[in-house]
Amino acid sequence: MSLADTSPWWLLPNLFALDAPVVAIVWQRFLAGRFDVDVPWVASAALGAAVWSIYLIDRRLDAARGCLDADRHRAAARRPRLFLGAGLLAACLSVFAAAWLPAGYILAGLVVGLGVAAYLGLIHIAGGSLHSHAGVKELLVAIGFAGGVAIPLPVNGPPPVQWVPGIAAFAGLCFLNCRLIDRWESGGPRRAWPEFILGVGLLAFCVALPLAIGLAVGGASLSLLVTRLTCRRRLRVARVLADAVLLTPLACCVVP
Repeated sequence: MSLADTSPWWLLPNLFALDAPVVAIVWQRFLAGRFDVDVPWVASAALGAAVWSIYLIDRRLDAARGCLDADRHRAAARRPRLFLGAGLLAACLSVFAAAWLPAGYILAGLVVGLGVAAYLGLIHIAGGSLHSHAGVKELLVAIGFAGGVAIPLPVNGPPPVQWVPGIAAFAGLCFLNCRLIDRWESGGPRRAWPEFILGVGLLAFCVALPLAIGLAVGGASLSLLVTRLTCRRRLRVARVLADAVLLTPLACCVVP
């Protein structure tokens, strides 16, 4: 049985984690542009390949230990060699692209990479104990994702006091995204007041951010909350929209 036999066509990019590298690249270039940092396209290629590799391998490992609650994990269980092979190929492409980058990018990337490796070890090697602590796994994912996106800023950007709030807001947005996805896929309690509090907090924090960044974070946060309210019984649609609404920088890039 093929994936197409069990999943609608519009879900396939999500199953194969193609949305995550797109979100990472869009936010990397958007945030860097807001702070007048020129990012080589090879850096974006390295980031996208690294994110794709991590997501594919993570899904393959989740499926291997019997985590089959979500469509993406069942897809990895049906095609284990495809997920693992594509993940390893993406990792090689990321290393190849990174080899063309300045030393500062490589050093910052290694720091983020070590953090991601520690996360994968805790989740998949140390017995997955983090799963018993609500929100911890999602928080680590959000920090790692935002850290990868932020790599150009400590290398060539302005003083941290200028760009750290924007990266912190993006990390909070990623955390909200991950928490809502976990709610939908785990069949957890219907109440979602913690996520709504987080979303409202992000909207309030946007006032302190540069206009374009505030609009991008605020628009994505509001869209996530609306998706939570309107797609309660259409979980696959909600899962796709949860990542699609993170592409708000595409609409805000023209804002001064």
